[in-house]
Amino acid sequence: MIAAPIQIRFSDCDMGGHVHNAAYLHYFESARIHFFISKFGRDWDWKKEGLIIKKNTIEYHIPTFLEDDITVEVSCNHIGNKSFTLTYHVYNQDRILKAYGESVVVSFDYHQQKPVGIPERMRLHLENHFLSA
Repeated sequence: MIAAPIQIRFSDCDMGGHVHNAAYLHYFESARIHFFISKFGRDWDWKKEGLIIKKNTIEYHIPTFLEDDITVEVSCNHIGNKSFTLTYHVYNQDRILKAYGESVVVSFDYHQQKPVGIPERMRLHLENHFLSA
C-alpha cells in the first residue's frame, strides 16, 4: 500500500458543505499517479507503456468535509495479463474510512492504440502492493 495525501479544494465541496461525489475520482487519479511515480519516477514512457481506465467504482461511507485531512491508500487486488485492479481507501486524520473505490486499469500502448501486456517492472510493483481479498 502506498499513501498519498490529498489537498481538498473549496471547489471540491457541494452545497451541503461536503466533498462532492465526483471529486473522489480526482483523488483516486492523484493517488494513482503518486503510486506509479513514487516507484518509476517521471522518466517512464507513458505513451509506450501507458495506462487507460476501463472502469471506476466508488462506495461512499461517510461525508468528507473541507477541513478534513485525507489520505488515499492505494493497493492492488487483481493482476491479469493486460489489466489489473487498484483499490483506494480514503481515510481522514483519525483513520476513519470515508470512501472506498476500485479502478480496472488496462496496460495500453498509445502509439499502437491497443492494449498490451503489463510491463514486467510494473507487474513487480503491483505484486509488491498486492492485497488479497
